[in-house]
Amino acid sequence: MTLLSIHSSVTALAITAVFVMVSSVSAFSPQMPIVGLRSVSDGQQLAGNFAGRRMFDSRLHMAVHNSTGAVATMTNSGDGGRKSSIQLKGSPKKRQMPTYDRSGPVVAIHSIGDFLHEIENTKPNELVIVKFHAKFCKVCARVILKYKKMAMQHRDKETPVPIKFLSIESTENMKIIRTLGVKKFPFLQIYRNRECVASFGTGGSHNFQRAVGGTVEQKLNSSEEEWDAFSSEFKTEISEGLEQLELLRLQSVLDNEHAGEDFDSSSNVGP
Repeated sequence: MTLLSIHSSVTALAITAVFVMVSSVSAFSPQMPIVGLRSVSDGQQLAGNFAGRRMFDSRLHMAVHNSTGAVATMTNSGDGGRKSSIQLKGSPKKRQMPTYDRSGPVVAIHSIGDFLHEIENTKPNELVIVKFHAKFCKVCARVILKYKKMAMQHRDKETPVPIKFLSIESTENMKIIRTLGVKKFPFLQIYRNRECVASFGTGGSHNFQRAVGGTVEQKLNSSEEEWDAFSSEFKTEISEGLEQLELLRLQSVLDNEHAGEDFDSSSNVGP
C-alpha cells in the first residue's frame, strides 16, 4: 500500500467521525432547540465544545479516582466501537461551603465549584434559574435589569416550589459556557432536581417577560403528572444535560488537582 493510499484511508476515517446536531422540539426550548453533539463513528456523546476532552487520560483517571472515588473506563460496544463509562460518587465541591456572596436576589457564579454547589444543593423540586451573559453583549446589559427585577419579585412572594436565580458571566466562566454548549447570549437554563428542564436563548429585553417569565411561571406551576410526562418526552435531552454536569465535575477535579500541584511546587522552592 502506498503512502498516498494510506493517507487517503486515514482521511476517509476522519471524515466519518462527523458530528450531527441533535435538537429537541420547541416545547423543551421556547426560543431555540437544545443542542448536543454526537459522534457518528463510535457513539460517544460529547457536550458542547468542551476543550481537550481529556477524561480518559491516565492522569485524569487517577485524579478522579483519588478525589471522588469515581471510575472512568473505556469499553467495547457491540458495533466494534468504543464507548465511555463514567461513574461518579459526587462532586468534591458539594460538601464545601461556598465562599461567594449568596445574600442578593441573584447569585453570581465565579467558578465551576460555585455552579455545582448551587445545582446539587437544592430543596426537593426547587427550580434553579441560570442566566448566561457576556460583558461585550449590549442586549445582555438590558436583560440583566429585568432578570434582577424578576428575581426580587419571586423572593418577595410565595411560590409553589422554592426558586433561586443564578448569573454566569462568560469570560469568567468559559469552561462552564463551553461544557454546557452555550453559543449565544443572553441564554437561560432551568434546573430541577439537578436536571436541566429548559435551555434557550432569551432574545432581546422586549421579549424577556414572554420568553423567560412565561417559562418560569409554567415550570413553577407544573403538576407532578406534567413533570412525569415531560421527563418521559425529553428523556434524551435530560440525559445529555446530566452528562454535561458530569463533565463539569471532572473538570473541577482537574482544576483542584492542578491547584494542588501549583501549591506544592511553590512551597518546595528553596530560598
